[in-house]
Amino acid sequence: MPGHYEFMADLLYLHGFTSSPGGNKGTFARRWAQARGIPFHAPDLNLPTFEALTLTAQVEAVEALVQALPEPPVVVGSSLGGFIATAVAHRGATIRSMILLAPAIHFARRRMTSPAWAAYRERGEMEVFHYGTGRPRRLGPELLGDLRAWADDADWRLAVGTVILHGRFDETVPLAESEAYRDRNPGVVLRVLEDDHGLLAPASLECLREVLEDAFR
Repeated sequence: MPGHYEFMADLLYLHGFTSSPGGNKGTFARRWAQARGIPFHAPDLNLPTFEALTLTAQVEAVEALVQALPEPPVVVGSSLGGFIATAVAHRGATIRSMILLAPAIHFARRRMTSPAWAAYRERGEMEVFHYGTGRPRRLGPELLGDLRAWADDADWRLAVGTVILHGRFDETVPLAESEAYRDRNPGVVLRVLEDDHGLLAPASLECLREVLEDAFR
């Protein structure tokens, strides 16, 4: 049964790279909010399209949505969605609190230097499997040209109350990134879970439920 909530902010869920609002964690957050009568938003961040994806388009879309809400929302950001949440907060959007799920800290900087993305940097395009649509998709050069504008996030200092959930066995985003984020942003709580990047183990989802309940009390 829903508990007693001191306020009724909206819940905003931001999905990750090659994903969609209807992914597993997005569905979990949606059902949690709907069961409690909490207004829920999960924008499609494959913007302007996945093929022409840019971080700038994602950030600007989320900024517009936050500005249109009646109250500052609680934001849940998964992987790249976690990075987008921090970017929106850094640029001055008013957010009540953030829950970051294995946030892709330094997303831009890693793609500018990672050997795994060397072929993309050379050719300006790559094919990746898009879990949101269940098929391979082409990623074009627009993201590559946009990365430099977002590569300075190590310098960001955010005052937004934040809880990070990160799997100890995450091979996609190193746990050390969330540890460093916590260390440079006082007040951030980091909960390390016995899970991988997906954070879909029953214990991880139960932890997410607990953190969501706390965020609305």
